[in-house]
Amino acid sequence: MANNIADNANGSSPHYPRETYPSGNQTGKKTTAGISVVHPEQVSSLMVLPNELLVKISNNLSFVDVRSLALTNKRLMTLFNTEEKLKKLAIRYYDSAFEAYRKIIKNRDVPAVPGNKIHDRLLRLAYYRFVSNQYFADLGSKAWRTCVAVLRGHKWGVNSVTALANGLLASGADDRAVKLWDLGRSGRRKCVVTLIGHTERVNSVTLLPDGRLASCSDDGTVKVWDLSKPDGQQCVATLYGHSGWVQSVTVLPDGRLASCSVDQTIKVWDLGQRCVTTLYGHTGWVESVTVLPGGRLASCAHDGTVKVWDLGKPDGQQCVATLRGHAGWVVSVTVLADGRLASCSSFDNTVKVWDLGKPDGQQCVATLNGHTGIVLSVTQLPDGRLASCSGPGDLSVRVWDLSKPDGQQCVAILKGHSACVTSVTALPDGGLASCSLDQTIRVWRLNKPEEKRRRVTPHGKHNRLKSAQTGGRLDSCSPPTKKKRIR
Repeated sequence: MANNIADNANGSSPHYPRETYPSGNQTGKKTTAGISVVHPEQVSSLMVLPNELLVKISNNLSFVDVRSLALTNKRLMTLFNTEEKLKKLAIRYYDSAFEAYRKIIKNRDVPAVPGNKIHDRLLRLAYYRFVSNQYFADLGSKAWRTCVAVLRGHKWGVNSVTALANGLLASGADDRAVKLWDLGRSGRRKCVVTLIGHTERVNSVTLLPDGRLASCSDDGTVKVWDLSKPDGQQCVATLYGHSGWVQSVTVLPDGRLASCSVDQTIKVWDLGQRCVTTLYGHTGWVESVTVLPGGRLASCAHDGTVKVWDLGKPDGQQCVATLRGHAGWVVSVTVLADGRLASCSSFDNTVKVWDLGKPDGQQCVATLNGHTGIVLSVTQLPDGRLASCSGPGDLSVRVWDLSKPDGQQCVAILKGHSACVTSVTALPDGGLASCSLDQTIRVWRLNKPEEKRRRVTPHGKHNRLKSAQTGGRLDSCSPPTKKKRIR
């Protein structure tokens, strides 16, 4: 694996051996292919070879042989050093977000790199990102096999799904219910709580810092739920103020809520359940709102724009940026670790990445093409890649690696849903969950089964991976009915 990483980091096409990952207990004087080991006295003849060829030669040697060769020469030691290769790979993967990712994962337990004592969590994260890309490359069109669970329980189409703590998921659906699902150790993966209170379909669910939930609905309200209350009493607040369907709700760093609606506004709600700010500027249904670093907001709408809002500005001046580039409705926006934005459109079938530090007209720094149907949701994975999902004509979840060249960023196409895939969310273990109008939620594994190892803390104790709670920046698509809109 170290050598595969070396090849990849040098920019050449990676070679994927069929052997298992190298371990520290391999012995013998011949490689698994029956090739004789190169003795140290012969190393000098190798030194005239270019790095790329040396790496390819090392692919046919056992881990022990490569390590022995590396110890004979400083150049080979650097060339075959897994940690050095991972450093280059991490720089390529995370670039300007390098330090941001260090902060994000500083308290996260990341699995150890097999056969290596690498303590840097970011290097471990880069390793597993590489391993996941390799896994999907090996699977090819059989990537659907990575679906490890199908959750059934909603009576109608599911519009949103978000990860909570301790192996829980929350979902909202056309059946007006919010459900919580247990993905924990039992393997039963069942619905453990159903929250009833909305009178129309539920469009979005998000987790609050105190463990409560917030949801929004076509009934024009935002509801706050306290799961510690008895059944029938979990709804502890209902926020009224929007004059149309409420599409998305998110939480600000200070605990306030922000919601958006087809009434073309974004509203901010204080802890006393009052609307304290209404943001005007969009000229179409506002589909998604999310929080940026520093407490700013980003939103997107059917007017084809993404807008950035500074709540510290006076009324009428809060919109500080308008991003144009999509050819039509923009239905989901999310913030990336480096402060950039990603958005998707149900009109032009693309995902776009925006850099707010660029001049006007140059903020769109990447356009991801590949979906053959409307794109309804985009989110970032814990390892820095993106995931998106789509509707009719495609019905897929796609995983994107922005470090790859244009046209090669899509590293996986996950299919299994039989109707519009409305939302996708990242799981704390690096996997994915998606939901659909087929009334199901699917859970996807992004690494080989054997890569689901025990988690190792910096002190060597084994623990479960701590949950990284993700926000509810989710969207939906409706079946054609007299009342509902069609995307």
